[in-house]
Amino acid sequence: PEVDLRRAEMERAFRKYGGPNGAVFVSVQKDSTFAFVEVASEQQADLALVEMAGRYRVNKARRTKHEALMEERAAKEAAEKGIVKDSVDWD
Repeated sequence: PEVDLRRAEMERAFRKYGGPNGAVFVSVQKDSTFAFVEVASEQQADLALVEMAGRYRVNKARRTKHEALMEERAAKEAAEKGIVKDSVDWD
């Protein structure tokens, strides 16, 4: 229950950085003092870092070159098929 309350708080706090639908992905581990928040884009992440720094201790996870290349390749393939993708999958 405490994890669900913390997750709900983080989702509310970061909702505006989640893109058109306001959706963000929040992962909170049991008995931890941190959470992972995924937002819609790099620009939204940068904005969240600036605006939320006074309220939370925030850090930005950087993508590896491999992750960036895989994302670019997937976007190119999707564009060739006419599929528009507006968010990043971090598997």
